[in-house]
Amino acid sequence: MFFRRKKIYEVGTALDRGIKRKAKPNQDKLMVLTCRDKRKLLPLLVLADGMGGYTGGAAASQAVTHAFRTLYGKTKKTDDFQGFSSQAIEMALEEMKKYAAKDDQYANMGSTLVAVCILPDRLSLVNVGDSRAYLFHNGTMQQISYDHSFVGEAVRAGLLQPEEAMTHPKRNQLTQSITPRRQEITPYFVEVPFEKNDVVLLCSDGLWGVVSAPMIQSVVIELPVQKAAEKLVKLANRRGGPDNISVIIAKHADAKPVSLQFSTDETLPG
Repeated sequence: MFFRRKKIYEVGTALDRGIKRKAKPNQDKLMVLTCRDKRKLLPLLVLADGMGGYTGGAAASQAVTHAFRTLYGKTKKTDDFQGFSSQAIEMALEEMKKYAAKDDQYANMGSTLVAVCILPDRLSLVNVGDSRAYLFHNGTMQQISYDHSFVGEAVRAGLLQPEEAMTHPKRNQLTQSITPRRQEITPYFVEVPFEKNDVVLLCSDGLWGVVSAPMIQSVVIELPVQKAAEKLVKLANRRGGPDNISVIIAKHADAKPVSLQFSTDETLPG
């Protein structure tokens, strides 16, 4: 758990290579950052899904999470999350450019990003690519991130139904990611209310691409956050586990506080 201005949040995480990628490096990275000194920084949840070959993908997602962690360690405040995350993205991009300049195997590296800053009574979100964030409020589930992808554009244009997008042959084709191949990156930013008993879920397409929204909603609403995160990973693997799976769940809690838990040593608390 972590505290901020007398508010309590419960956080659960899970990270898995997926059944079909057990022998390969995990290209997903996730991180929960909380302040342990007098700066009283707001908590951040960060998730990245790398691409560009197994070596390049893992390095790309690591560059993103490392940039957020490094900047979080230096900054005096995170209230301006749009400015903070824009700077972190630039730092990650510069790191990827260095990789690509040194070795051709990193030429096609890139990463998605979805991250939230938990402010008093609201969430500030940034995303690039198709890793998602969902808000659960009063029994409803709403996607609050923006898919930078071929199928995302098609769904918004009314050309595809969300169910059709999950099996479309171009479902993995992104229209934007954090990659040195792009001249310009335009992240999506939004702020939404985050009220008592609300829950936010961050996940890679290894989850939402194989587990239906109703099933995700049922698990998140019915189980404690850590058990829900672990259950969602199991469900994705039961459906073949075709990709790496990463999940962060945070609840604006009113129940008795519980210990903050991390499911693997690949999660890096601040």
